[in-house]
Amino acid sequence: MRKADGRILLGVALFIIFCGCSRNRAETPYGNAESLVAYRAAVDPLINEINEVEQSLRAMAVGSTGRATGENLAVACQLLDGRLTTVLSQIDAIDPPRKLRAMHADMRTAVDLRLRACKRIVVGWQIEREASFEVAQSTYLEAEALLSEARARLVAVNAVLSEVDVALDSVGFQSPMA
Repeated sequence: MRKADGRILLGVALFIIFCGCSRNRAETPYGNAESLVAYRAAVDPLINEINEVEQSLRAMAVGSTGRATGENLAVACQLLDGRLTTVLSQIDAIDPPRKLRAMHADMRTAVDLRLRACKRIVVGWQIEREASFEVAQSTYLEAEALLSEARARLVAVNAVLSEVDVALDSVGFQSPMA
């Protein structure tokens, strides 16, 4: 066999391997389907934890009066702070697909905003105890604004993840959440 024939055979073999592999790699507008499924499997438990912390915060904030109070919110925030900190470090440990990096950053920012809001609530309760609710009210409003921004970011994250699920379905893959 001549050298040129060997190169041609090598080229044909590489082409066949490349074509065969590319057929098995289902692509979506968000990237490789297998990578997306793995990413969804990694972030879905974190999203569940974020939602559970939010529900716990709401449930713990309401005391015997049936209304949320600065004291109840501060206690709840102090109890839930560790869970949010853990979620934040777990989000940081995940390397998102390239086309989901902005969404991943929004998810991280949402958790950070919730942590910051909890710190403001604790400060607000300290101010309320030392002075009055009226003096603490601006601190509580800051916390409320942070929580509102966190919720809005998480709604946007969920919208993108829903689009990813649709894209996965269109190429025959199923999200772990579907």
